[in-house]
Amino acid sequence: MRAYVLIGAPGSGKSTYAAKLAAIENAVVISGDDIRSDLYGSSIIQGDWGEIWDRIDDMVSESCGMPVVLDGSHYRKDYREEAVTLLRSYGYNRIEAVVVNPSLATCLARNFQRADRNVPDYVIKEMHDKLQTSLKTLDHEPFDRINYVF
Repeated sequence: MRAYVLIGAPGSGKSTYAAKLAAIENAVVISGDDIRSDLYGSSIIQGDWGEIWDRIDDMVSESCGMPVVLDGSHYRKDYREEAVTLLRSYGYNRIEAVVVNPSLATCLARNFQRADRNVPDYVIKEMHDKLQTSLKTLDHEPFDRINYVF
């Protein structure tokens, strides 16, 4: 069973790539933004991470072995490890990291053009910086494959 964990800062193009990947792989996209919209009425509301994570867990469980795309920033190593642990617990034995990592300027420009959800620039800068640091050890994380998309 295959799963994909998207990794990237806000505005990097993760959701766009997730939709394309899902179409190719006939996969279920599980998006933190979509879950926050369902739970709280807006993807802007960060909400209770435990509640969001429970919904992610439920959705992976309900995917019935179909390929899964986890669409989220996963910009920290511990977030990625948590995702891999969850996926493996449901029998996903082929987990690919998909790193969508354009420049900070590109993320900021794309965020500015969003009509539905703008993330504050300082948040994007902080997440982009932390991502760059955490990617230095990505090769040592429990992914079966790493794919870089720019």
